[in-house]
Amino acid sequence: MLKRLLIVVCAAGLLAPAARAADLWEVWQLATQNDPAFLQARATRNASMQAEPLAWSRLFPSIDLSASRTWTNSTGERSQTDLSSGNLVNLRTASNGRQDQWGATLTQTLFNWEQFMAVQGADYTVAKAQADYQVALQQLMLQVAQTYFNVLNREDVLAADAANLKALQRQYQQTQQQYDVGLIAVTGVRQAQAGYEQARAQVIRDRQLLAQAREALRAITGRFLSHLQTPGQDLPLQPPQPSNVQAWVSTALQENPGLASSRFAQKLAETQVSQQRSGYMPTLNLVLQRLHSSAEGNASACFGGTCFPARPNPSSGVTNTIGLQLSWNIFNGGGTRAAVKQEMYQADAAMAAQIAEQRTVTQNVRNAYLAVLSGIAQVKATRQAVEASRLSLEATEAGLEVGTQTTLDVLTARKNMLSAQKSYFNARYDYLISVLQLEAAAGTLSPEDLKRLNEWLGSSGGTQTPASATGAYPAPAEG
Repeated sequence: MLKRLLIVVCAAGLLAPAARAADLWEVWQLATQNDPAFLQARATRNASMQAEPLAWSRLFPSIDLSASRTWTNSTGERSQTDLSSGNLVNLRTASNGRQDQWGATLTQTLFNWEQFMAVQGADYTVAKAQADYQVALQQLMLQVAQTYFNVLNREDVLAADAANLKALQRQYQQTQQQYDVGLIAVTGVRQAQAGYEQARAQVIRDRQLLAQAREALRAITGRFLSHLQTPGQDLPLQPPQPSNVQAWVSTALQENPGLASSRFAQKLAETQVSQQRSGYMPTLNLVLQRLHSSAEGNASACFGGTCFPARPNPSSGVTNTIGLQLSWNIFNGGGTRAAVKQEMYQADAAMAAQIAEQRTVTQNVRNAYLAVLSGIAQVKATRQAVEASRLSLEATEAGLEVGTQTTLDVLTARKNMLSAQKSYFNARYDYLISVLQLEAAAGTLSPEDLKRLNEWLGSSGGTQTPASATGAYPAPAEG
């Protein structure tokens, strides 16, 4: 029974499809749903969007309802001269009653400069919040792409180092066998062993870096993704379009959201100066009030031994009031003047920040433009370097067999080829990132750009190889 169960489990494992590789677009969608920094930026944007309705609400009519009910109960006693007899007599009184009042008051602003400027300031606040959200969106796209390609780069490096480790292990075993039969000196064995041990240590280090890269991706997406789609071998190398860097700079000055945010911040600071100047101006409100009142109760009195019975005294009425309410603070100890000067200095600081942001954007665009052009050249050059180093390694290994090259020469040639491969990996991914960085610097980076970049990726699964799995690396050679 146990054997049959094991056969079924093994068959199911063989027939189960391999885990599908997540592509860049899927990773981006996960990031928009799970990245805490982006979710915080979205919530901040949504909160800032309420500035406009809040500012307008202060200009609309305000209606207050009020109601009250009061109970009274009083007694009193005093001496009073009886006019008929001239004697002093005691007068005792008692009363109780209830009074109700209810009404509504409408207040409408007719002139309030601070509130008028607050509406204009709210427009700039909302516009700045939208620009800041676009900055966060583009930063997330860059972070997703950089983290995604960093994982792929670490997988490529690990695969190259693992292949190098296997080759060095075979070379170590071969030199050990040649030494055992007396064909070479012990020096060649020790050189091969040193190269093998260094490669083994590098593979361990590569596994650690790959694990860290995957954890960085998990921090953005909230999921552990073990398989990622890789770029195809025919990666298109396209120069920037338009091919004029000044055109990119002009686009950035119009479209860059970070620059737009600094402009709105500067306009908002100017609006706040005008708001503070409202301290020199009066405010005028229209006030309408309608008040209903009703009262009921009774009172009794005793005078000289004679008591008069309690009599009810109900009453009711309606009061309508309309008026203008003017308020003008003509002196507040110089506080208004100081507040205006403070906001003026803040406006100067915002202007300086806007100029600095404009220069930074221009610099970033020019640097990113050159990075794309340089990236194309580096991909081509490193691709040729990989091919040249591979041919060099083959020639050196052939020379070792005929005795014209040494073990150290082969190790050096293999090291050069491995270095060229890693440079090629870095150049490919750096080029892809530089394309996105140019779009971001120009302010035109959008999710559609990620979708187009995703189409460049190959249709194969993740780059994970047996060497990049959690299994043990090749065991050291005997001897």
